[in-house]
This record gives sequence, C-alpha cells and structure tokens, in this order.
Amino acid sequence: MTNHIPFRIIGLHVDSFFLTDHKFQIEIPVEVLTSYDFGVNIDEHLVIARHSYTYLQEGTKLLQMTLISTFDVKPDAFQSMLQENKFTLEPFFSQYLSTINVGAARGEIHARCQAAESELADIILPPINLTEALPEPIVITLE
Repeated sequence: MTNHIPFRIIGLHVDSFFLTDHKFQIEIPVEVLTSYDFGVNIDEHLVIARHSYTYLQEGTKLLQMTLISTFDVKPDAFQSMLQENKFTLEPFFSQYLSTINVGAARGEIHARCQAAESELADIILPPINLTEALPEPIVITLE
C-alpha cells in the first residue's frame, strides 16, 4: 500500500458539546482525555473519524466534545484498503485524518468556550501524540 491516499474533507460536525457550570480553578491542572473511533461508508467511499475530547479537573468533567470528520477517499485508494469484509486504515492514514480532527476540535472548543464566556477558552487543547495514540492499523469489520 502506498502512503499517498487522495482524499478531501467533506464534513466537520460537532456531534455533542457539553460545558459544565463547574468553576474552573486556574491553579489546578486540567487533564485531557481523548478517544478515537473510525467508520466507513463503502457505497460512497467515505472514512469517518469520530473523536471525543474531555477536560477534567480533579475528576470533575468541565467540558466534553465529540467531533465527526468525514473524508471522501478517491475510489481506487479506498478499494486498496478493502479486503473481503475488512477495511484497514494504516497508522499513517488514521493519524493524518486524526490530525485534521484535532486541529478542527481545537478551534471548535475555543470558539464555543469564548462564545459562552467560559474561562476554558484560555485552555488550549494540547498537542496530542497521534503516533502513540494510534500506533496500529485500524481494522473495521464490515457486515
């Protein structure tokens, strides 16, 4: 498989957004949790990255957002990832798509917190090491 997969972003959608009224305390560190899910639409050669971001302070949820990024992959490249009933995203590709999701999430979180006049607008989603977070191929079994 080649490391060149032609694609275009066709959608960025905030699936959920939760901002607590819990008072953010500047002197206490904020922990950021992330989760990564992927899906495919075989008929339309789409790859979907659904990532969630949660800000915690001393175990209390301050913010949670799930962002869905949808990518249209060139049919030939899409077919190269499809083998029988399994679709495989190699790490370089899942990491690349996730980089786009993280960047968009960073902007969404900031804009939504700023619009809500939340102090969390000043807490920037930190860099995420996607090489460590997504080191293995993502294999999606199709039904």
